[in-house]
Amino acid sequence: MPSGATVIEADASKGIVIKDNKNNEWVWIEVPKTTVFTSAQSSIDYDNIKADLIAYATDYREGKAGQGCNWTDEWYDGCGIADPVTYTTTYQKMLSSVYTNGGFWIGRYEAGISGSDTDMTKARTSHSDITNDSPAAVSKADMIPYSYVYCSEAQTLASKMSPDSRKTSSLMFGIQWDLVCKFLEGKDGLTTEDINSDSTNWGNYKNSPITNLRGKYAICSQTEPYTLGAWNTIPEGYTKPGSGTESWVELSTGASEYTKQMNIYDFAGNEWEWTLEHATSVTYCPCAIRGGDYDYDGSDGPASDRYDTDTSSSFDYISFRPSLY
Repeated sequence: MPSGATVIEADASKGIVIKDNKNNEWVWIEVPKTTVFTSAQSSIDYDNIKADLIAYATDYREGKAGQGCNWTDEWYDGCGIADPVTYTTTYQKMLSSVYTNGGFWIGRYEAGISGSDTDMTKARTSHSDITNDSPAAVSKADMIPYSYVYCSEAQTLASKMSPDSRKTSSLMFGIQWDLVCKFLEGKDGLTTEDINSDSTNWGNYKNSPITNLRGKYAICSQTEPYTLGAWNTIPEGYTKPGSGTESWVELSTGASEYTKQMNIYDFAGNEWEWTLEHATSVTYCPCAIRGGDYDYDGSDGPASDRYDTDTSSSFDYISFRPSLY
């Protein structure tokens, strides 16, 4: 645990949750050491740690949209990490931490815009450069997702979320996303097919009807140019339809128990999420986003799905989720 953190859910069967000294919430992703690490011999045996993790999470190494594309955790210009050496050092620190501790933390929520729980005017409506004056990214409930950011900017924001100098925060590497999928497998009846093929029944997609909503929402037009409307408080008794003109609905963080698995909200749908993977077979689209979004069907963008895009992509439907190790 990071220094100063408190446990707010200790039951591993529900998903262990901590709140750090910045009030961000993190969920523990267990990687069972005794069964996973059959080749690795130490915390610096990086190649074998990597190989063991890939073997363990192999079912989630390909996403539907990424079939035929090569995906790997390696540096490329525009990923948000300065150079290949720094990328490798960060990646190896993550591998070593997972081996030593038997897991890692991820944001309980998609990254939100600090202060947007009380001030909806903080919602980003187009891309603007992230600077030192930009709002911080947070992992808290009832926030408007931090969208309209490049992958490199998402990495900058994520890297500032660590509450502890001993810990590193960053976007998830590809293998970490795969490990979250593996962690969720079998939990609360979730099947491999629910993660790999169709995540409609636990994510916010255009074909997901969702009741008992709370927080905020914005409805996207279903005619070009497909603009996201203004953010508003969800009215009492509102049900998001699974079809029709108001089925493309983006939600604030933690808006529904429907989208929660093991205390992680919106890992499937709502927003595509930037990772540090490299789409190596598409030179003009080297970045990777994962998990689908609110204007996809759950079968088109299931939780494990990968999609390649370019370094200057920034849309209302792409956000990110930090990891901590």
